[in-house]
Amino acid sequence: MPPAISADPRRLALIGIFLACLSTSLGGATVALTRLIISDTDPLSLTFVRYGIAALVLLACMLPFVKWPRFAARDLLPITVLGILMFAAFPFFMARALEDTTSARGGLLFATMPIITMTLAGIFRIEKLNIYKIAGVAISIAGAVIALGERVDDIAPNALRGDILMFIGMVCVSFFNALSKPYLMRYGSLPVTVLTMFQGVTVLLVLAMIFGKPFSGSLSFDLSGWTVVLLLAIPGGAIMVGSWNQALKLITPTQAAITVGLNPVAAIVLGAILLSEPVTFRVLSGFILVVVAIFVSSFRGQLVQLPAP
Repeated sequence: MPPAISADPRRLALIGIFLACLSTSLGGATVALTRLIISDTDPLSLTFVRYGIAALVLLACMLPFVKWPRFAARDLLPITVLGILMFAAFPFFMARALEDTTSARGGLLFATMPIITMTLAGIFRIEKLNIYKIAGVAISIAGAVIALGERVDDIAPNALRGDILMFIGMVCVSFFNALSKPYLMRYGSLPVTVLTMFQGVTVLLVLAMIFGKPFSGSLSFDLSGWTVVLLLAIPGGAIMVGSWNQALKLITPTQAAITVGLNPVAAIVLGAILLSEPVTFRVLSGFILVVVAIFVSSFRGQLVQLPAP
């Protein structure tokens, strides 16, 4: 077992914020990478193989260090629902959306996650909001809007449909953000992540076999294509999800979701490199605002208090 982390709330919050920033930055990269490869496959097949590889990697990393917990029967149904939302619905809607919209617009839609997460956390009385967290959300959204405000509708004729699908995906992942913390705390982030990921992958496999073509052309990539898939699966899957779920153990849903502003910044930078999307002064301005938002919500707001181990 890895050594226990100090129970100092501020240190825990700093670690959680770092992990959330790492995860959302990798998430931004996956937007551009998915946009790059989606025309060579179908959304169900791509998400099945991506998260299937990621689940196997996380399982291999977990087994030598973490004992598999006994999940209470009453928790299996809600964990399964969260797993399907996070690792089947969310990746499918994201991949399907990026068939129609650009990586820039997809990244911009990612910036709605803090508002959705904050709303759900408030509805379910998971955390109390304060003026600093609300201000952080507003600054983060403003930064993302500024960074990705360039209009690119002319190269994506079905962008509106893609935007709607991306927003649905954000609702799915926000439910996981808002409701998963009790299970992450009770059973550990790695076991819950591995279990929910395999649940989502199972659903994706069944749907891919019915509606996709995973064994008849959709996964016939060349070397560069498989390189992109592995990037999506390992840093963009296993590391991204593992870091995110560990962050959700250490900080509140809103504090974690604030860092999603880094996602569109990473998406547009990588989109410029891989897809020739424009990078302007707006990107730098937006990035500065996102950093300010993280500071305001996390360091001036109320830090999460974790139960004693």
